[in-house]
Amino acid sequence: MYKNDGYVRRYSESFKLKVLDELAKGNHSKRQVGLLYGVQSSTINEWIKKYNRKDLMNTRVIVQTDDELTRIKALQKELKQLKELLIKKDLDKLIDNSYLTVAAKKLGYKDALELKKTKHLALMETLDNNPKERPYSIATICKGYFLTRDAFYKYKKRYVKRIKIENQVLEIVHKRRRTLPREGARKLMRSLKTDFKKHNIKIGRDQLLRILRDNNLLIRRKKYSSRTTNSHNRFYKYNNSIKDVEIVSCNQVWAADITYIRTIKGFCYLALLTDMYSRKIVGYDLSDSLELTGCVRALKKAIYHNKELKNLTHHSDRGIQYCSNVYINELNRKKIVISMTEENHCYENALAERVNGILKDEFYLDQTFASVEDAKRATKNAIKLYNSKRLHLSLDYKTPNNVHQNAA
Repeated sequence: MYKNDGYVRRYSESFKLKVLDELAKGNHSKRQVGLLYGVQSSTINEWIKKYNRKDLMNTRVIVQTDDELTRIKALQKELKQLKELLIKKDLDKLIDNSYLTVAAKKLGYKDALELKKTKHLALMETLDNNPKERPYSIATICKGYFLTRDAFYKYKKRYVKRIKIENQVLEIVHKRRRTLPREGARKLMRSLKTDFKKHNIKIGRDQLLRILRDNNLLIRRKKYSSRTTNSHNRFYKYNNSIKDVEIVSCNQVWAADITYIRTIKGFCYLALLTDMYSRKIVGYDLSDSLELTGCVRALKKAIYHNKELKNLTHHSDRGIQYCSNVYINELNRKKIVISMTEENHCYENALAERVNGILKDEFYLDQTFASVEDAKRATKNAIKLYNSKRLHLSLDYKTPNNVHQNAA
């Protein structure tokens, strides 16, 4: 039954069955049969339901011509090739993921997913490499990385700006490191604050750490093990009188110690006196032997440069140089209180040990010098930089000279 503009067209039973038989032959589709007999496809569907012709529910065209058979075989062949390509693509994806997992572990990433977050850089590398020989458009390549073209250009703009800032930061850091070659990130953050502000660079601690890490500029601490103390001697040993003393001013306590400097011909020995409040090296002497003359010269220098000493305590280990009669007499002559370590030598004189490590670790006094004269020049320069340039966390990022002068 066909209805159009109020006119109802009726079909005979024989006509309906004829249409269904024609559809059952499979030579034509349902639409083609409808056009052939002037019947709507929906009407034919109603007749299929009416006569319960389930075999005609999903009709397919039976191709009998040679051209159609050839075309179908070609399509089947193409379908098979596509299936093989899909299988190969899945295998390639599986293999690539395994390679990415291994590469991520080697490069220090958590997993392959974290490594894939660098896809923006990979995309830039793809697009910047031989742009004239690029087989696809930028939009197509971006789609392959699951990015939009707009997102890529925004990232590239930010990347170029970040690289420019990083280069400026590296230039400033290298300039600072010419003076203090082993200054750490936290101190660089403080010491370069004015330079960053001058160049209009806004940078935080973590970003500075990342830049230093990416450019292999982080400082690694070195370990030293040396022994220059001989506490088993015949001289009198004093007690540790500063164990529970609170140090509140300059020239209240001086810490003394000896460390070695290596030369081609052997060792020379650096005697140091450090003010425990300001961390300033107030006296030093470098000699080619462990005799007490070097320690006495360092003490006399410290006393000469610091006038009007009152209630000063001299703290050292129980080395033979500091226990000797000559050194003790010099201290007594200046009315300086004597204090020495008791059980744990290095821990009870930790500040002096720390200063030794700083001079060697940060100012390269751990290298082998060609002569004693070269060692003396390097030591003089190192102590000058230590007192005037190196920031101390314990001094609230101030230099020893600054604290010593203000306290005085």
